[in-house]
Amino acid sequence: MYTFYITKDGKIERESNTLVFIGEDFRKHIPVKNVRDIIISAKVSVSSWAMDYLAKLGIIVHVIGLNGDYRSSLIPIGRNETGQVTVKQVELYLDVRRLDIASEFVSGIKHNILRNLRYYNNKNNLDEIVKKVENINIKGDSITSILGTEGNLWSLYYSAFGKMFKGYENFQRKYRPPPDGLNSLISYGNTLLYTSTLTNIIIAGLNPSISYLHEPSDRSFSLALDLADIFKPVIVERISAYLINNNIMEEEDYEGRDGGVYLSENGKIKFLTAYRDRMEKTVKYNNKYLSYNSIILEECYKLKEFVTKGSRYKAFRMWD
Repeated sequence: MYTFYITKDGKIERESNTLVFIGEDFRKHIPVKNVRDIIISAKVSVSSWAMDYLAKLGIIVHVIGLNGDYRSSLIPIGRNETGQVTVKQVELYLDVRRLDIASEFVSGIKHNILRNLRYYNNKNNLDEIVKKVENINIKGDSITSILGTEGNLWSLYYSAFGKMFKGYENFQRKYRPPPDGLNSLISYGNTLLYTSTLTNIIIAGLNPSISYLHEPSDRSFSLALDLADIFKPVIVERISAYLINNNIMEEEDYEGRDGGVYLSENGKIKFLTAYRDRMEKTVKYNNKYLSYNSIILEECYKLKEFVTKGSRYKAFRMWD
């Protein structure tokens, strides 16, 4: 089962027991029996008959806006989620153990940030930032303090990007709108990772609206924020560095619009190609060979085991 990505304008129609994606100069069948979710990053209309068929097949559809922001999802009713699991998630949210799980999320983020900083510290020019990150204490007596610690980690991490990415010596993390290509890549990548994580949460049978680090009011599917943050250094920043530092991204891969800099259609295709390759890459993890997409799904199942059975949860930690 895999993700079907759409970056061209068109429409999705149902024809008998199959779906077709139709554009101005193309017509492509969607292999529905092998697709678990569809990510739309273009102007696409979906007929009601096609939506009905997608729901019957259990295929999740995510829509990303033209500026790379998450817009909506079509989630089949009752897809793997049970009321019993939701009750357990709420109980954990209201319990003091929420601090433990939130701290473990941030511990995983810290570890993966450090792995990236050390990976790109070829000239030892990131030593000072590495030490500052190493010295950050995760434990907190409230969700607010733990969120503050997470914010400090990301702030320190982003301050290193000027030395990690070629051509962005004065980088500052900004969005809405992103002022440059690197900010645009990160924002687009974060949205893709959010949707992939959301799909895995749903497949695992968790309620994506009940989270433990971010407050549920932050976004409808705030649990996806909790888990996606752990994988951002592993997925989004590694892809962005690959594309920028190897001069794969070119000037025409960006376009100025709405006061910001966004990926053009060709830029989206380049990022999506690298994203798909990264998510499908098989690596050894816990004595098994898994794709990164499968590792994210396993992370969701680990959290579910903690929620329902009290099994020990340890956030994913990058090893390379």
